[in-house]
Amino acid sequence: MWRTMYECHQVQNHISLQLHRITVDQITDLTSDYHRRAAVQLEAEVESWYNSFCYLVKSQREYAKTLLQWIQLTDSLVDEQGQRSSFSSAVCSLCQQWLHHLEKMPHQMASEAIKGVLCAVQSILLQQAQELDQRKRSDKLEKRLQKELHSLDDLEKRIEGGPNASDVTNSEALSPKHPLSLKRAKIETLKKRVEDEKAEYVNSVHGTRAMVLNNLKTALPNIFQALMVFSSASADALEAIHGHDKPAEDRHE
Repeated sequence: MWRTMYECHQVQNHISLQLHRITVDQITDLTSDYHRRAAVQLEAEVESWYNSFCYLVKSQREYAKTLLQWIQLTDSLVDEQGQRSSFSSAVCSLCQQWLHHLEKMPHQMASEAIKGVLCAVQSILLQQAQELDQRKRSDKLEKRLQKELHSLDDLEKRIEGGPNASDVTNSEALSPKHPLSLKRAKIETLKKRVEDEKAEYVNSVHGTRAMVLNNLKTALPNIFQALMVFSSASADALEAIHGHDKPAEDRHE
């Protein structure tokens, strides 16, 4: 099993390294609610993965220790002929080897790598939230600008139908406190705010794309390489225990 996992992680590592060929300019998608939900789900899955891995390592150690202690207690028992069983001694030796290999496993490297992926996803979630908030602010200001433009259009039409119709086209003759002057000044200020918010949104989009790509380029190879080391060490340990447990003539074949 562990050899198969090693081979799978090896392929995954090779694929993840291909991310270095991708540049930010090749990413065109804007963050959507779908992307947001996918990232939230990924965070939950990676967190579960991390907790499960830590539980696996801890449980294996505790089981091996408990089994070894139980065998050591029963090792003093004798059979009906008053002799100690050689079977319990062999099992005791096997458990000691197993526990020894478990304590040497590079589990911390793997758990830290999984945690690194989790931190990367959480950073992406934060950046996505900022991008979506910026888009909402930009859209809200854009709607407000459109509303003010419609209001200005209505005001100009009303003035065109009155005795001061020339005021609509002759802006220089208008007083700064004239309703048209005030409305136009307000709209110009609002246009500047809309442009600034749009620029902020564009920067936020680029920031999200760069963060996602950079985090994936870093975190994915790290996790797969760490899992390669762990799965290889696990396979080597089991093979070593299995080989040691064989009769001497079988080991020399």
